[in-house]
Amino acid sequence: MPNAISWVFTAFLAVWTAAAAYAAIRPYSFWRITQGWKAVKEPPRAYFVVSAMGAAIFAAVGLGLLLLPYILK
Repeated sequence: MPNAISWVFTAFLAVWTAAAAYAAIRPYSFWRITQGWKAVKEPPRAYFVVSAMGAAIFAAVGLGLLLLPYILK
């Protein structure tokens, strides 16, 4: 059972890291997918810059957590 939990956690981290990396690289496209359908107008450019920086931080945390078992060996 612990092995299955480990695989689920690893899969969650991989999806989280991939989504965060995509949001960091293409913040406008990520906004269109997640929030654009309900928006009346497009947010200012500063929103996308801050969003990309936050997503880059989350991608770095996800990558760090994915690589943690290999670093600790």
